[in-house]
Amino acid sequence: MKEEQRLFKKFGRTFPAGTVLFEEGQACAGMYIIQTGRVRLFKKSGSREMTIDVLGGGDFFGEMACIIGKPRSINAVVEEESHLLMVDPKVLEELFRENTGMSIRILGNLANRLKKAYGIIEKLGEEKALASGKEVVSS
Repeated sequence: MKEEQRLFKKFGRTFPAGTVLFEEGQACAGMYIIQTGRVRLFKKSGSREMTIDVLGGGDFFGEMACIIGKPRSINAVVEEESHLLMVDPKVLEELFRENTGMSIRILGNLANRLKKAYGIIEKLGEEKALASGKEVVSS
């Protein structure tokens, strides 16, 4: 049996499209690793949803709330049927301690998401300035 299949048998679940995996404000129940499918990460602002990222096979998400011990700051919904592995917060902590390669990959992932968030903030600021008729100054 291939490694992916063994991992899925032990830690995996299949989620149909439309499944909400977690919502803002919920406690961390673990990190997810996508084997197949797509998951959309988004932030709610009033009645609007701002997509942060759409992830696919090999991507992982949900680690931030586990790492900092705070509630979820975004929402995650399955876009198409997906096979996901769930990593328990205690296992994630153990992976950090024992596997520097994994730690570096997760830190890189967080840095990329932060960079995307900065881009979204800048875009929202420009939209707000244009709507109010102010001049937009970029750095």
